[in-house]
Amino acid sequence: MAVLLGAAWAHPDGGLRLRGVCRLSLAIHSCVAGNSSSNLSLGDAMVSRTDIEDAIRADPVRAEQALKAIQGGVQPPVTLEALRPVAEERRMSLASMLADRLEKQGLLEAYGEALAGRETAAPMDRRVIDFSAFERVGKAAACRIVLGDNITGSGCLIGPSLVLTAWHVIASGGPDTIDPIREPISVLLADQTRRSVLKVNHYLSPCTIAEFANEFPANDADFVDCHDVALLRLSRPDGMRLNFLRVPDVAPRLPSQANVFVLDFPKGRPIGWGIGRVDPIVGLEARVPHDSATDGGSSGAACVNTRYELVGIHQGRWALARRLVPLTRFHGPVMEQVRTDVAPRFLWSLNDTLDGRLVIGRDLFFEGVAEASRPGARVRGLRVSRLDVKAGTAGLAFSAALLENVLERDPGRHVLIRLGFDQPMLDLLELVRRRAAEAGLTLKPDAAPEGARAGDTTPEAAACDEARRLAEALDEAVLAKGPDRLLWFFFENAAAGLIEGERIAFEAFVGAALQQPRLRMVIAGFETIGAPGEEFTDAGTGAEEGAAGLVVEYVGQIKRREVEILVERAGRALQLDLGDVGVRQITNRALKNLPSQNGVFDIVHSVEIVAVVRKRLAEWLDDQEEGS
Repeated sequence: MAVLLGAAWAHPDGGLRLRGVCRLSLAIHSCVAGNSSSNLSLGDAMVSRTDIEDAIRADPVRAEQALKAIQGGVQPPVTLEALRPVAEERRMSLASMLADRLEKQGLLEAYGEALAGRETAAPMDRRVIDFSAFERVGKAAACRIVLGDNITGSGCLIGPSLVLTAWHVIASGGPDTIDPIREPISVLLADQTRRSVLKVNHYLSPCTIAEFANEFPANDADFVDCHDVALLRLSRPDGMRLNFLRVPDVAPRLPSQANVFVLDFPKGRPIGWGIGRVDPIVGLEARVPHDSATDGGSSGAACVNTRYELVGIHQGRWALARRLVPLTRFHGPVMEQVRTDVAPRFLWSLNDTLDGRLVIGRDLFFEGVAEASRPGARVRGLRVSRLDVKAGTAGLAFSAALLENVLERDPGRHVLIRLGFDQPMLDLLELVRRRAAEAGLTLKPDAAPEGARAGDTTPEAAACDEARRLAEALDEAVLAKGPDRLLWFFFENAAAGLIEGERIAFEAFVGAALQQPRLRMVIAGFETIGAPGEEFTDAGTGAEEGAAGLVVEYVGQIKRREVEILVERAGRALQLDLGDVGVRQITNRALKNLPSQNGVFDIVHSVEIVAVVRKRLAEWLDDQEEGS
């Protein structure tokens, strides 16, 4: 344990990688104000070694808690007791040895802040601007609620696609009015993406009528089933792209004087977290007053304790006292929704190793396939379109590999047929029949009725009728294989374009297939050809009622954040201790000297980017194995 505390080794990038206690991706920078008696100042002054030694001697219990906290959940954690024999061997006090180690590794301030976060006395009521413990959680998960075109409050991602806020933030009228939730609701995420809300009825619990009239009810009985909580579902699982605050399995208690952080946007602006303490009212559990610095626009904000656990949501609308609704009041129904909020499987590598083809971006592709795989889904697949049709086929062919990989992970459910237009004078519908037979599907014999044969009507009408009969036969053949089976078609882009007959047959079959419940497709390219059915900008929109259609995914650009996500996912899969610093280092190297416009890179550089990411991850993996 003692060796781990001091262990460090040089990384090829020239930085320093730390183990054990040195894992401070969760360390706090500029957290709560320290107790004046311990001289721990977290403002502009630096924490000194003497401060740390004094604090450890004064309160060993709190020192132990802080030591465990900065290790970020490492099991088993380094403890003071484990360090004691080493301190005695070096003829140093335990406080001096620990402070010496922290000082040499530049961790004094972080440890001091962790100590201060465990004060029982209330911190100063002020804002924290750079709260590093929430760089990957709080800042990324906090969001603003938009009603119509006006920001009305705050919220927080608590799952891949779930946002928690206050009921009164989304209400246009009081709890006793007819249809109080009637205006369009959207969410402004931490990265300034504005995302539409699909459903607001996952869980709704209004405030009391008295509260809405700015009157505070007298006792808990007046708050029955009135928790002022709303759970919103986003049209895309942005929580996987940004981050989300985990809801604890058991709602934490809120003892008197406990510290709370309010992840809010006062007056709609990101000016730092509110910090304060709770002061519960004896005999009243439904609402808990606090003195955190908040302002208009903070209603619905997540309130977390010093262990960064959700403990409630801030109400904020009404006078007399700032107060929060404890998680204990609505934990059960919210957890039911959180457990079912499962994101699609996002691949970082086609074979889950560094040797496989790495995947940058393409989250919308995985979301579309996942939604289309749902029985009875309105989404029937995707159209993968190039932003610049003159830029080659980069991204289109890779889509076939992605689809094959995803479907192969559930082989008992999916049948895939790839179709190309590489043969002259191609009879597409006949080719579909032949490929279906090769895939083991038994189609009933087809005979065109009188009036629908070639020559009896227009080519378009004849093709539409034949395509309809074929799609129906395919659907029946798939059903015969099992009630949950799906048949997928991947249409490969025609490099030379389509002749008129091929175009007519292609459009007819796509239109007919969209009407069948067990047929799915991915169309790669074909940007100049219109496809029947609805077009969806995201998979979530397709979950609503309406006509069937395809999710449209545009390829051709790579964003910096997409490279970071690749590194993060690879790091988790490979069990690398990258931290935020490692992710940034690898991303910076991968994008170094590449031309970009507003932080966006052309897809033609994907091979270069992937090569650097793969190399750097391999180096980190080797270093970590050598150090273990």
